[in-house]
Amino acid sequence: MLIRLISVISLILFMLLMLSGANIDIALYRSMIVFMSLFAVIYITIFLLNVVKENHSENMTMSSSGSGGGNTKAKGEH
Repeated sequence: MLIRLISVISLILFMLLMLSGANIDIALYRSMIVFMSLFAVIYITIFLLNVVKENHSENMTMSSSGSGGGNTKAKGEH
């Protein structure tokens, strides 16, 4: 779904550049740059959201399993 949206945005940009009278090479270059940058931003965002989600789920399991146990050794003991 996201790749379709990115493709449509870059194609609309290409169409607008061609309608404005830009050279076809420049229009292709700019639309490809927009496609690659949008794809990279969305890919990195999804990756970082997955990292945060995994980190959050690990913290939730650690806090639920570690509650009540605690460290029973006194200070200075090994």
